Amino acid sequence: MLRVRRLMVWLAASLVAMPALAASNDALVFVANQDAATVSVIDSGADEVIASIPVAFAPAGIAADSGGATLYVTHPERGEITVIDADERKVVRTLKVGGTPFGIAVSHDGTTFVSDWNQDTVTAADPQTGKVLRRAAVGRAPAGVVTSPGGSLVFVANRESNTVSILNATTLNVVATIPVGRAPFALTVSPDGRWLYVANVQSANISVISIETLKPVATVPAGPMPYGLATTRDGARLLVASQGAGTVSILDSGNLRTIASGKVGRFPEGVGIGPRDDKAYVANWFSGDVSVLDISTGKELKRIRTGGGSRALVVVARGHSKEAADPNAATDGLQP
Repeated sequence: MLRVRRLMVWLAASLVAMPALAASNDALVFVANQDAATVSVIDSGADEVIASIPVAFAPAGIAADSGGATLYVTHPERGEITVIDADERKVVRTLKVGGTPFGIAVSHDGTTFVSDWNQDTVTAADPQTGKVLRRAAVGRAPAGVVTSPGGSLVFVANRESNTVSILNATTLNVVATIPVGRAPFALTVSPDGRWLYVANVQSANISVISIETLKPVATVPAGPMPYGLATTRDGARLLVASQGAGTVSILDSGNLRTIASGKVGRFPEGVGIGPRDDKAYVANWFSGDVSVLDISTGKELKRIRTGGGSRALVVVARGHSKEAADPNAATDGLQP
């Protein structure tokens, strides 16, 4: 556990719900607070915290199922995944998966894909029991995990190998291993399933990979220590959180040029997109809050106090449907 404890000191963990009693018909933002051991619930209509869910020690990653009804929260130092009923806003079970579960994504059928930082693996686990269904060896220190919109592929950033592993979601066979920049961490996929974006922390850039050819096609400069990524639901914008600068840059996905940038809290990490593509939510690890950004201008609209160590978040629209969950955190969408 010592590796994880050292990691938690200097490394940010970015990783990728509709109660009827909330104040609006917009969306809910669920925020994992590592130091506070809570998950905050933000109503995106009022941009206010409406609930706080106690969880186990040191939550790291958070993901929603494709319908937005169930949330999964990883705890690397406990070898556990907390399962939350988003409607009831309460913990319903704990999956004892062992190891150091870190990044997490959820498939269409509810299967959880979990990276293990110390064991250098990705595991497909049963969402009800945590039973291991399949396991694959990947690169060293696997961090962020996402799936392709159609659910056929799983992508994992191997921080200490400077690679991305691409796995067949059904078999967990490794389809490709692609070199990227130094210390890749966060990942996101374009909504049309064409591009994979990878945030490389130490080389301060973003790798762009063609999912059709499984080859890198571009490298884009970023601010110091890029730890969080998200695309808008229409795919027109790519957002990059830079921990070193305390900013979020907004790029045109077509030409990969920065069109706006906004100052946020200290050490921003997880990024999520509101249901109308007008606002972004940014978890600020060191300031324990969430910044609300205007995506068109990069201006910070509001700062919402959440809890100590706000690191990862997921935005979930109202109504349990295939389109409910943020595409940066769930697996709904197009092929592949």
